[in-house]
Amino acid sequence: MPNNSTPSSSESDPKRRVITTTDSERRDKLLKRLKPYWMMEGANVFFMPFFAWFLITVVAKGQITVAVIAAMLATSFLLVVGTFAWKMVVDGLEGNSTSEEQWTPWLDLARWPAILLTTLALIATVIEAISTLPRFSASLIGASLLCLLAVLEFVNYYHVQLQHFDHADDFQRLLSGKGFRQSHLSKSIRAYRQRVRKV
Repeated sequence: MPNNSTPSSSESDPKRRVITTTDSERRDKLLKRLKPYWMMEGANVFFMPFFAWFLITVVAKGQITVAVIAAMLATSFLLVVGTFAWKMVVDGLEGNSTSEEQWTPWLDLARWPAILLTTLALIATVIEAISTLPRFSASLIGASLLCLLAVLEFVNYYHVQLQHFDHADDFQRLLSGKGFRQSHLSKSIRAYRQRVRKV
């Protein structure tokens, strides 16, 4: 137990104390911004299919087709991936590293059913388009938009962070020509695979 009269290393070094405080404030600020993300993604797992169903059947008086159902499943599955991906980031900022260790292998494996579901949704949407065009039915429009969302979500989580509109620094970085950041999940998967290779 340290003597109360002995200053800690951070207390004896003003510069180090400032850096520590700044890092802590930066982490708290980042945590406050990112904490709602996993909750919103989790809610969207159910909200997006419901919203699509409402627009197609109630507003447009259309029908829920195989293409729409397939696109709903693909989108919802990737939103589940996003929920866990953001929860891992938040847990890490809160000092819980076991969450990332536990879920990264499963999210790495989830890439393949995500690709399969998205591919099936795209195929079903193309088949519906062939049978309905040049008429754009509500179901075809809905399935197409959901497929687009699924593809964007896949890229956003497994490759690069497409979401730049909600944070000024990220948006300015994009406008500066530096390109997209690697996604948090992609970094976690790469680190996990490197650890597995070393074992």
